Amino acid sequence: MKNNNLPELEYLADLVGEFIEYWGFKKIHGKIWLNLYLSDAPLDAAALMAKLNVSKALISISIKDLLEFEVIIEHGLSPEGTRIYGANPDLHTVISHVLRQREKVMMGKIQAAFLQLKNISKEEISINRIEFSRVKELDRFIKNGEKGLNTLMAIL
Repeated sequence: MKNNNLPELEYLADLVGEFIEYWGFKKIHGKIWLNLYLSDAPLDAAALMAKLNVSKALISISIKDLLEFEVIIEHGLSPEGTRIYGANPDLHTVISHVLRQREKVMMGKIQAAFLQLKNISKEEISINRIEFSRVKELDRFIKNGEKGLNTLMAIL
C-alpha cells in the first residue's frame, strides 16, 4: 500500500516514536498513537498499515499493547466491519495509567530487592566490600523516588 502521509507528519511521527521509545515503548507505538491522536476519525488496522507502511503483524501486536496500556481505545466497528481505534483523549489518565502499570511495579521490585540487601548483616556487607554509608544513601534515594512517583501520579 502506498503511504500518502505528509512529510511533516511522518517526521513528527518519527520524533514522537523516538521519544516514546526512550520511555520503554517501541517506536511504532508512538507513531500509531500520533496518527490516531491527530486523525479526525477513528482508524482501522489497514489504514494504520497504509499510513505507516508496516506489516499487519506489527500493527496487530502494537495495537494490542496500546490497548492494554489504555493509550488507545476501541471505537467499535467501521461500516466495513473492521475494528476502529482512536487515541485516548485524556492524556493525564494515559500517563497516570502507564505510571501505575509499569513504573510503580518496577519501583516495587526495586524496593523489595533493596530490602533484601538492607537486611544483610553489617558483617556480610563488610565482607562483600559494600560501603555501608552508600546503602543508607541508596535507601533515601529509593524512598524519594517512590515519593516523587506517588506525587506525580496524584497530580495526574
